[in-house]
Amino acid sequence: MDWEFQSLLQRSDGVRVAGADLRRLDWERWSQRQSAAMKLGGLVGSLTLEGDVSPFASLLRAAEILHAGKGAVFGLGKIEVAAP
Repeated sequence: MDWEFQSLLQRSDGVRVAGADLRRLDWERWSQRQSAAMKLGGLVGSLTLEGDVSPFASLLRAAEILHAGKGAVFGLGKIEVAAP
C-alpha cells in the first residue's frame, strides 16, 4: 500500500463532512490486574463524507480490519465503511 500522507492531506481538501450523527459513549470495566475500575469511552454513530474519497479507500479498508488505536482490544477504533 502506498500511503503518502502528505499527498493524502492535500487531497483531503476536497472531502467534507456532509452529515454527522455522533454521540459520546462512556463506560467502565474492571481491571483485575490493577484491581480498579477503568474508564473507557469514545464516539459512536455515523459520519457521511462528500467528495472524492477514493484516494483514502485502502486506508479506510485497513482501519476496518485493524481497529487500531488505544482500547482496540475492547472494540474501540471499529469502523465500517459503506458506499452509497
